[in-house]
Amino acid sequence: MFSGSSRLPREEIAQNARWLVHQTTWGYLTTLDAHTKVPVGDTLSFSDGALDHSTGRFFFYVMGDYTAAAPQGLPCAFTLSQASLMHNATLDPEDPRCAKLTASGILRKSEGEDVQLGKEALFARHPQMKHWPASHHFAVHELQLSEVWMIDMYGGGENISLDVFWAAQPRHTTPWAASSRSSVLQPGSKPPPWSQLADRARWLVAHSVWAALGTSSVRRPGMAWGNVRSVADGVGTNSTGLPMLYVPTPDPSSADLAADARAVLTMSEAGLPAPGSGSCGETEDPICARITLSGRLRVLNATELLDAEERMKVKHPLAPWLATGGAHTGGQYFTIELENITFLDFYGGPSNLTVAQYLAAAAPQETCSRNRPMRRFGTGMGHSMLKLIQERMSHIARKQCIPCIALCIALYRQTYLSKMPL
Repeated sequence: MFSGSSRLPREEIAQNARWLVHQTTWGYLTTLDAHTKVPVGDTLSFSDGALDHSTGRFFFYVMGDYTAAAPQGLPCAFTLSQASLMHNATLDPEDPRCAKLTASGILRKSEGEDVQLGKEALFARHPQMKHWPASHHFAVHELQLSEVWMIDMYGGGENISLDVFWAAQPRHTTPWAASSRSSVLQPGSKPPPWSQLADRARWLVAHSVWAALGTSSVRRPGMAWGNVRSVADGVGTNSTGLPMLYVPTPDPSSADLAADARAVLTMSEAGLPAPGSGSCGETEDPICARITLSGRLRVLNATELLDAEERMKVKHPLAPWLATGGAHTGGQYFTIELENITFLDFYGGPSNLTVAQYLAAAAPQETCSRNRPMRRFGTGMGHSMLKLIQERMSHIARKQCIPCIALCIALYRQTYLSKMPL
């Protein structure tokens, strides 16, 4: 994969970290279940300040009960990837030069002046948040940092001193040459109908090319760890719903899995590579689909390894080492033995989707024209959103999410009726 270390000066690494934190607007949160200590994943929007006003602080706007079970704060790891910015990528998400950052610490509800500071930062980057239902008790939270880890160049990841991190000015410092290979980013297929939950979940996994791998940290006992991995669910109709991934031996995730194979893979529609295959105006909005696959990661056998390399060859042409045995540092290919699914793609809370239903769903097949990307709510048909509401009304009613219906209708009127011909 690479030869030798080409590390930048620590100050430039910190500048790149601040750049990544300021440019990205969402990431993957990993925690440990309070009772089972199993890794748990989630997708959250965040902000460190309005554009051109970076603070280096991680502010979130989440429901008031998000940290209720942890009154002293929720230990967690928050994982960012430059892949979320690269819609015309010339680097694979697992390429070391595609920056990956994990911020560890305690997520706490903000108080005093920090509440207003957090709202200003969040609303500047996520204007929809201003209109979220008051009945859901959204509140500003902040990740109180204890560690910032990043890899943005050959030579492995490293910790960044918090003093150096906060003192740095955001600046993209990682150089790279444009790839001569074609981009991995290809148009995806049209999402299945809203009523087909299992098919929609399989669609999201099949089209995701990277995920956050959540583990229980060996290096930080009692804490979760999150890391970016390129994934491959399958090729065409060979999609299985069970992603395969490669973990290099020096990676912190490798030591974690050796000690405890329980893990979670978290994916978001916001991370899909091809603009037009889905639509996420706001990542934390429930209609921006997200999924977590929980279970145990298992090393592939020899037969499965051949399948994994073929998948990687097709899904990750910009990372040829993934299809030829992995990195020169050594590593292993894994898949997940699935035990639990959390899938959210609409208002009213996670869907009631079982592992059996998910695995039995059909593999995604329909593809979009390269010159005509699909629009999630139809192609100029304003009634599509109303049909969507009707399809899922029973689900919302079961969740007793009446404010969600009002918000859904308001968004429909504001966004779609004003922009789409009837």
